[in-house]
Amino acid sequence: MNTFMSSRLGKLIIAAAIMCAAFFTGSGSALVHADSPVTSTAIYKAYLDVKIVAEAEKTGLTRTVADYLALPANPLDVKAAVINALYSDLAWSDREHAEEYVQLVYGKSTASLDISALSAQEMFVIGYLKVLDHYMEPDITWITAAQKALPDSQTVALIQALAAAQQNMDCSWVITEQVLNNMKLTKDMRPEAVDIITDYMALYKGSPCQSDGDGEGTTRSALTDAILEDGVVLTVGDSVVLARNRLTRVDEKNYKVEPYIRNGRTMVPLKFISANFGANIAVDLKKLEATVLYMNQKTVIPNAEILNGRTFVPLRAAVEALNKQVYYDKGLIIITDKIIINPKDKLNTEAVEQIRNVLKLQ
Repeated sequence: MNTFMSSRLGKLIIAAAIMCAAFFTGSGSALVHADSPVTSTAIYKAYLDVKIVAEAEKTGLTRTVADYLALPANPLDVKAAVINALYSDLAWSDREHAEEYVQLVYGKSTASLDISALSAQEMFVIGYLKVLDHYMEPDITWITAAQKALPDSQTVALIQALAAAQQNMDCSWVITEQVLNNMKLTKDMRPEAVDIITDYMALYKGSPCQSDGDGEGTTRSALTDAILEDGVVLTVGDSVVLARNRLTRVDEKNYKVEPYIRNGRTMVPLKFISANFGANIAVDLKKLEATVLYMNQKTVIPNAEILNGRTFVPLRAAVEALNKQVYYDKGLIIITDKIIINPKDKLNTEAVEQIRNVLKLQ
């Protein structure tokens, strides 16, 4: 049964059943969800005053539409609306617009394109097309790469969130809310379009958010929220962090700045961690020493390393200088101010897994 439910046929049957339930259920009934996050958010309707969007809805993918999508100067949000409009008549069938677009613009297939050689906007266009082409089992590789390359764009973040939600619909609202609450994003999508996304995704409020696809749904616990409010969460090899329950990056201007392991020691960005706990630092580049001033106490940390313009120190030395608690497991680093995480306590370990899943969704 599990194999069947994960198959394309299983998903189609579920979606069809949900649509029928939504049609026949009265206003006093239980909550039902419509088709899917990526196909139920018609953002193009907020842009129908733009000629190219209206043309895309009417004529589909033409050379004119493809040329508009390919031009770097055109706004990302309008490009998103154009792509969205191409699927306005989509019922229960897959499309191949991504392949058609790439043939029109590049004269080749998507498989023969080198994604690393493309601009972020090119990745976004192809990525959104790929997601909508086979929306029941979307390929989110390209759209995720675009989001990493354009981390400040609300448009890209919301479209990537829809794609991620498509793969885990129970987490749809959790994923979307994180984007909506990210105040560092440039609001480059029309508010009316954001409302279209928000209104639909809000239907998933209260859904159990799946953890690692193991079938056991869990909602975020009070302990999870308390840990996130109390501390800083980092991951080895990833620039995305949670700082006092705020999703951000170690360095918004340089996404190469991330914790790493050197000679068996976990190295962390000292300035970022210190700033989130109200400490000041000074770095002696000749001695490769960092001095931490916190609560009228001065601590000198030797063996500092400078990488990508940031000072890194061993994790243990950083938390000792700040007098904080640390929990470390499989590359996940949780530094807390007052809360002690007990790895032998079930509630504590469940909270840690929920925090890990929050970062996985980004």
